[in-house]
Amino acid sequence: MSASLKVVSEDLKPEYTKAPAIERLSRERPYLRERRYGLPDIGRRYDGEQFNPAVQGIADAIDFYGFKVRDKDIVAIPDTDLGTGNPTKFRAFPLAVEAMIDSLNMDSLYRYPYTEGSDDIRQQLLNYVEREGFINTDPYNDEDIDEKGLSVHNITFSVSTSVLFNQIINIISNPKDVVLVTAPNYGLFTIRAERGGAEVEVLKLEKEDNFYVNPYKLAQRIDEINVSLQKVYHRRSGYVPRVVAFLNANPNNPTGRVMGKKQYQLLCDIAYVCKSRGVFVIDDLVYRDVTYDRDNIAVPMATIPGMFRNTISLFGLSKAYSLASLRAGFVVADEIIIRDLVNRIFQEMDSAPDIIGRALAGAFNATDRRYEVYDVYFKQLVEIYLYKFNLLKAMVSGIDAVDGRFQERIVTTVSGILGVPSAQKLLNGLPMVKFPEGLESSDSGFFAILDFTELNGMKYHGHTIRTNEDLLKFFYSTSRTRFLVGQSISWPYDDELVGRISYSVEDEKLVKALFNMYNAILLLEGKDDYIIRKNRLEDQEQMARIKVDGWKNAYDTIVSSRYLNSLDYEKQAERYKESFDEYKDLVFVAVRGDEVLGYSCFNTVPNVDDFESELVSLYIKPAEIGRGIGTELFLATIRQMYALGKKNMIVSCFSNNAGAINFYEKMGGKVVKTKTVKIGDDFYDENVFYFQIK
Repeated sequence: MSASLKVVSEDLKPEYTKAPAIERLSRERPYLRERRYGLPDIGRRYDGEQFNPAVQGIADAIDFYGFKVRDKDIVAIPDTDLGTGNPTKFRAFPLAVEAMIDSLNMDSLYRYPYTEGSDDIRQQLLNYVEREGFINTDPYNDEDIDEKGLSVHNITFSVSTSVLFNQIINIISNPKDVVLVTAPNYGLFTIRAERGGAEVEVLKLEKEDNFYVNPYKLAQRIDEINVSLQKVYHRRSGYVPRVVAFLNANPNNPTGRVMGKKQYQLLCDIAYVCKSRGVFVIDDLVYRDVTYDRDNIAVPMATIPGMFRNTISLFGLSKAYSLASLRAGFVVADEIIIRDLVNRIFQEMDSAPDIIGRALAGAFNATDRRYEVYDVYFKQLVEIYLYKFNLLKAMVSGIDAVDGRFQERIVTTVSGILGVPSAQKLLNGLPMVKFPEGLESSDSGFFAILDFTELNGMKYHGHTIRTNEDLLKFFYSTSRTRFLVGQSISWPYDDELVGRISYSVEDEKLVKALFNMYNAILLLEGKDDYIIRKNRLEDQEQMARIKVDGWKNAYDTIVSSRYLNSLDYEKQAERYKESFDEYKDLVFVAVRGDEVLGYSCFNTVPNVDDFESELVSLYIKPAEIGRGIGTELFLATIRQMYALGKKNMIVSCFSNNAGAINFYEKMGGKVVKTKTVKIGDDFYDENVFYFQIK
């Protein structure tokens, strides 16, 4: 039986009734109105500012993978997630489990834990890192500092390295300071860094460096960012932002590249570059123990003499120790940083659960027993991952491309799941899919990057694959398979369509997903003979010629011949080259090989009324008009504006240019105003078309 809310006393009535509190909250936070299946909302910066475009692109791509691409049938018909960060299904590290069980039998469960963690837990973690080679060659003078220059006050733990990373960024950075991350990277750390108020810039890991950090390029990148910041800010205006940290994931997620003792000099060079420039190294070591070459496990930066106080080291149980559900991580750093971390843990959550500290100490301690169990455990686990990587490689590159000791097992596995005829098809490899150059093998972890670039321009039911989003839509609509696309991991090559695939999933799930992708690719229709990409410096001369020819071809009856005759290829090319650095990310080109067929130029912050973005120009080579290139460039621009969160776009064209008017009307534009512009010595009327971006 229900009862309505009744007022007992007239004195309780307000002068007027306000809207229900829950309605007010819903109005203030519209993103809460929709029930989400999959990842929660990616979040926003705490300072209210917008993410920079690169970080917003990562956030949008992860949101698309985790939520938007999924359809209304997701609850009834589960999809296949190859983008998961879960390790493979394997027993949890036994000593961590043993330590947790022992802790439940302790007689101290009634007590609240210390915020920093108990000294006995921290001492065990300290003993571990010292056995691994951590040393502080510039210690403080406190009585409890040991012969390695360290103490328990150099360590604390919390609920995951992700939480610790957030707090570390807040400690070491001021507003507008820069955290430098690699590209590729773990996209969520990139978002977290900027959400906390820092700015994020990327250091591209390139094929020519075998996807390792190049210390010379690192030094150059830090210096150019600092110089740029010094030009924008100056001492008289107060604090001058700077690069404050470099996130060094070792092994790298997602490339799997390891910097171990074989790369020790490279690590020393990276250490010197950062320390000499006053840049902290955040050393993310969570994948360290899943290194395939057991003689070349990742070397922590803090083991290099002179680097401890400049390094913040992160360890965790999630990825390597099969304890992702526990959410346990610890950090090793200078006492100054640990003190502030402990303060923030206290202020935000009081303390971390004691049981996760016990689990950490069970996994990371310096006893001989721990190392004996560790060797057996990881010998088995690494063998599983090596097999799984070869299983994936056999399905992508063909059975002949894999390690011979796994071939028979792979054929048996795939045949048992699919049957012999289908297995034979799949084990010839995925059509038009490959591993990126330099990443055909894996050194650690359980991620692989696949190159789908050859699918660019191919069509399915009239829809063309041009972007990462198109790629994911295609595979989801045909096989209900999801994975993280290149934008999610800051893939450094804009022209390539790539995906990060996790091969930690069960064999049956992986095999069926790859077979579904194989069959989906066979459904694709022939591609156009061109692709669309961001413009390059070498494109500028061709672009200049297209603009000049375009004006003379399209506007010969609109613009005065005096002005058209003044247009010059070389002068236009020079103007484009001079402004390239400023506009390089604001221009798409359609290219066939090295030939530029057309281009679009856009502005994300137009100085026109209250509109949010603008298509500034769209030019097609006269001989290529009528092939749909203009439509594809227009759509590429619209997609880019959508990815940047823009809600509308405008474009202007001459009021008597019938061809352009017809085109923009066909694309859904509405004339919202007219304006007069001066070109040369004459004035012309222009229509301003408005496009709602959905």
